[in-house]
Amino acid sequence: MQISTRSLNALLLVLLAAACGSASDPDSMPAANGGGVMQGNVMGGGSQNMRVAVPSSSAATTTNAAGGFLLTDVPKGAAAVQFSGGGQSATLATAAMVPGEFRRMTVSISGASVTEHNEQTETEFEGTVDAIDGAVLTVAGRKVAVTDATKIRKEDAAATFADLVLGMPVEVEGTLNADGSVTASEISIEDRNDVDRVAFVGTLTQINGNTLTVGGLTVNVGSATAIVNGDTILTLADLMVGDRLLVRGAVQADKSINATRIRVLQREREDEPEEMHVTGKVTAVDATTFTIGDTKITTDAKTEFEGNGLRSLADLKVGDFAFAEVVKQADGSLLAEEVKKFTPPMQPMPST
Repeated sequence: MQISTRSLNALLLVLLAAACGSASDPDSMPAANGGGVMQGNVMGGGSQNMRVAVPSSSAATTTNAAGGFLLTDVPKGAAAVQFSGGGQSATLATAAMVPGEFRRMTVSISGASVTEHNEQTETEFEGTVDAIDGAVLTVAGRKVAVTDATKIRKEDAAATFADLVLGMPVEVEGTLNADGSVTASEISIEDRNDVDRVAFVGTLTQINGNTLTVGGLTVNVGSATAIVNGDTILTLADLMVGDRLLVRGAVQADKSINATRIRVLQREREDEPEEMHVTGKVTAVDATTFTIGDTKITTDAKTEFEGNGLRSLADLKVGDFAFAEVVKQADGSLLAEEVKKFTPPMQPMPST
């Protein structure tokens, strides 16, 4: 990953032992290790209490009663995840992690076989725009496809594709495809004046107005700070002491951090249903449901449709490309809140 020295002099992912209540020295920023965070769900029988680990690293955890897991300190370049337990053992080959990446995935396991549902794999990472080829960017070594459904923002305002230039620092959110490319849902243009940027995981131990204490570090929350839990947008008032957070921001002269994005990774009590997005090619459509890849999605009277003449489910056809904001129901099924039809960018012709 190439980081612009003008704006991203340091991209750190520090994994604090906040779950154990320890704090870091507020007078010195922790050392960089370039690690990332991988969150996910294991589907299939025996998915509870399964060991999930990244080979040749210290990143390891155990799934909860719902098959959920959270791996921190995932080293950059890691491209495999091992799942074992309940008489099952399988290794998943996945796209290599980039420094400071957050990734959320869903996998199915059966015996020695594990499958990643790439249409559900979400990624969030930072980097500079190193190349522009039509509507495809290269950021952090990844091809990032910008579609007519991609939101581009700079601070609190909407921006356009024309605002993206070589060397510009950006944060990319989107779907991580099986080939390692990304279909971007949102691209945020970052402040060129942010010299020292940091990303770290820690437990929220104190809330004092607009100031948080996370893993022993002081975090300032401003009007432009994005706070999310999955795909659900939160406010400062929604944060709770005990939440485990992923914080991104800029280090200030007093060593506090002006947060640009705060993501809730874990909390003791979840009151809201999980929101997520599913992106890719439509493989089936019937009266009330449609399927993207292998993921079946239900619609109801409140589901909103938009983009490229999409006004209802009847307008969606097999072979179309769609982006769906979905909510996981109590029975595990997915209900679409919003469906957008988009046109993927043309892929460059291979050289002869």
